[in-house]
Amino acid sequence: MFSKFRNWFGPRILKTGLGVAVALLICQIFSVEPASFAAITVAINMQPSVSKALSNAWEQITINILAVALAIVVGLTVGTNPYIIGLVVILMIAISNRMGWRSVNLGIVSIIFILDAPPDQFLEHAISRALCIFIGLAVALTINRVLAPPRYKKHFKEKLYTLLYDSSEFFLNSLKHYVDSTSLNNYEKVKTTLLEKRLEEVTELYEHAREEFSSKDKMQLMERLLELCRGFIERGENIEEMTRQRVKRRQAPDSPPQMGQEISHEFQSLLDYILVGKGILGALRDSLYLSFTYVPATPLRTLDQDFWNEFDQRMDQWQKHFSGVYFLRATMEVAVVATEMRWASKRMRSSYELSTKKKNLQPLEQTTPELELTVTTKAK
Repeated sequence: MFSKFRNWFGPRILKTGLGVAVALLICQIFSVEPASFAAITVAINMQPSVSKALSNAWEQITINILAVALAIVVGLTVGTNPYIIGLVVILMIAISNRMGWRSVNLGIVSIIFILDAPPDQFLEHAISRALCIFIGLAVALTINRVLAPPRYKKHFKEKLYTLLYDSSEFFLNSLKHYVDSTSLNNYEKVKTTLLEKRLEEVTELYEHAREEFSSKDKMQLMERLLELCRGFIERGENIEEMTRQRVKRRQAPDSPPQMGQEISHEFQSLLDYILVGKGILGALRDSLYLSFTYVPATPLRTLDQDFWNEFDQRMDQWQKHFSGVYFLRATMEVAVVATEMRWASKRMRSSYELSTKKKNLQPLEQTTPELELTVTTKAK
């Protein structure tokens, strides 16, 4: 119930309503008119996060002071009419762009409020409206500072790192389940509902936290880790489904008689080597996880070319002795597992390099080259 309430009424909504009420009350107490200008200023200046409130505070103050001063000077010297207001707005936008200010709308509203004052009593009304603007600005800045929502960045990083570890563990376990599937009579794949829900929560947190990130926070790394978590979940789920279908196929009535017997020595050697790769990926995951706090002292080991050369040799030894549609399907399954392992190794290695800043990271390729396999079939 409380979570649904938060979805409807977020911190910024509540802060804006409170700020408008406070600004109107202050104007009523001190008889400052028009109070609606203070309320509008509060709504425009309200910020959604702590970092944005703090970083924009001086910018908001500077823009409002400049806009008020510019409007009063122009109103007293040149006068006011729609053309003059438009020209002053253009000048304000040009100055803001030159200074790199992003809150130019605040200055535009202040200029319109002041230059729209009655010409016969311009100075009196301009000062009153400027006072309303500064009351609204002061209320907004105070509420932004005192009643700001929690800092998202720290919470996001903690959730992301935990999800990375758990999703990678799910992926590594899916490799183990595939290897063990030859001795199973039935298999129910592991559900990813909880991991997918956590991924959605972390992604939503990232949208809030990105405003708090600076150049030192490695936003590219955060995005890369989110991609990695999503890949672990999706690819691990694919292997889980493939394992379920493999067990079901081996237990089917029309499966070859040798399906119920012990697997060949060559295929067992191949499966054992998949477990070797799983161990390497696990160590690589641990190194990546540790790199978030310090650079691990142990050398980084990945699924390098030597690993895949040995893998291909074991694959060739197995294919020399077997053929047929069932063995072709098994070969395709092994190819899928190998491709997913290759993907995990490359992505974790690139994330590790980005985390430790060892070298300039090249953009990741859009597709992962599939493992080259030679499938031998005997002619009947």
